[in-house]
Amino acid sequence: MMRRAAVSVVVVVVVVAVGALAACSSSGSAKSGAGNGSTSSSSASVASTSTTGPTPVPTTVAFKRAATPLAPSTTTYVFSLTSGGLKRSYRLHVPPAAAGGKALPLVLNLHGATQNALLQEAQSGMDASADKHGYLVAYPDGTRIATKLDPDPVAKQAQYGFNAGACCGLPVDKHVDDVDFLLAVISNVATRTPVDLRRVYVTGMSNGGMMAYAMAAQASTYIAAVASVAGQVEQLGIAPTQPVPTMELHSVDDPIARYEGVQNSDPKLRYSVIAGVQQWVKADGCDTTPHPDKTITGTGTSEGLTATLVTYTGCKGGAQVALWQLTGSGHVWPGAPFNTGPKETWVLDGVGRGTTLIDANEEMWKFFSRHVLPRAP
Repeated sequence: MMRRAAVSVVVVVVVVAVGALAACSSSGSAKSGAGNGSTSSSSASVASTSTTGPTPVPTTVAFKRAATPLAPSTTTYVFSLTSGGLKRSYRLHVPPAAAGGKALPLVLNLHGATQNALLQEAQSGMDASADKHGYLVAYPDGTRIATKLDPDPVAKQAQYGFNAGACCGLPVDKHVDDVDFLLAVISNVATRTPVDLRRVYVTGMSNGGMMAYAMAAQASTYIAAVASVAGQVEQLGIAPTQPVPTMELHSVDDPIARYEGVQNSDPKLRYSVIAGVQQWVKADGCDTTPHPDKTITGTGTSEGLTATLVTYTGCKGGAQVALWQLTGSGHVWPGAPFNTGPKETWVLDGVGRGTTLIDANEEMWKFFSRHVLPRAP
């Protein structure tokens, strides 16, 4: 069984702090994020392989391909499945392009710690980009982030996270196999509507971005490229079985997932952005020389903000490593309208200033669309 749920609460849903990642630690407590989740009774499963580190997963996913597409809709489908003995759920946006019956690219868009799928759909605004460019978007829910949750009138008990290596919270402590879960989501989507399995991508905000990197490191034969927003690599010694193009979008002024990292174990946000980028430069066999593009400098309402694209080329298999280095903005999804006006109008608490100098959805889609897996899994 399946049901649809509309995303009609874009501003109200995200009034409470977004991606309160620094509030989480492995001690099992968290300050509130925001959001609400939905579940249904559809089921599918992929054999679990317990993995908490950077070792590539041995799981072989048997993809069953849908013969007919789901109907495009202005509302969002909500499905559930079983992975690792847990009932999990995800939201699925189907663009108008699906009506033609052609297999479409799929993007997994992952929420931050203390957040959930509904919030990520609302705050990232990716549905509009999917409609414009013709790709499917799945928004998976993580698992409970902490044993004790701060009161949150919007999220209530739907405060989740992912096991991305060193971050975050209960999913790490309980060794939740989120790589296997996300592979199950890909498989489940493919049984419901045609998916181009050579063009599956992963992105996410904060802890969700960290999880995107975990997917690239541990399931590289299934993922054509990844992009992380405000979430650095939280694994050491990554060893993907094939090159994976990666993009990071991160502000040096991020007050939560700090650009220079936090050199201690509590909270477990200790890795710097550049250290993660360098891991992927090495893993993808790229030339180590960075190539910065011309800096975009904000004016008017964007005064004090900058954005610079830095790329690493000469990578194996046509891969590329890219970094959008931002200044002046905070722990935000670039291009989203939140916290972009006068400070007294900001609706997101504790995350800093928003930026519209670049649109994360457009930049990552340009990046994704250049990369295709050499063969379908």
